[in-house]
Amino acid sequence: MKKTIQLMYGAKIKHDGKGYLVTFRDIENAFTDGETFEEAIFNAREVLDLMLLDRIEKGDEVPKPTSLRKNEIPIMPSPDVSAPVLLHLLRKNTRFSLAEVAKAMHVPYQSYQRMESSGKNLTMKSIKRAAQAMGAVVEIRLHPIEALQQIL
Repeated sequence: MKKTIQLMYGAKIKHDGKGYLVTFRDIENAFTDGETFEEAIFNAREVLDLMLLDRIEKGDEVPKPTSLRKNEIPIMPSPDVSAPVLLHLLRKNTRFSLAEVAKAMHVPYQSYQRMESSGKNLTMKSIKRAAQAMGAVVEIRLHPIEALQQIL
């Protein structure tokens, strides 16, 4: 693995007269709306969370985010959704099986499967151990709200 995996999906937000419509280019059938711009952003994050977890739980491919385009707003999933999705994408990128990661972590297959599919039993320690088993390290970043508002 040569690149950092970042979960920042581009969303197009269009004012439609009554409110704001949000669509995601990288995620088919992911859309929402809001009466205000702020509500649309909040709802966009919620729908992104639901769509990503649903894809993992069903065994569907999780689309990797592409570079932001002009007039797109970056939307990131919530941390409790980002962690299992990032582990899933890391495992796919490194071509490890669920069983191989579980074995390297010294945990039962079902325990690791739950960590990756729903985030259950996922702790900072287990995220670190899973990443290490796949040859990666975990980095956590905090962004001041003002910095994110400037992007918007």
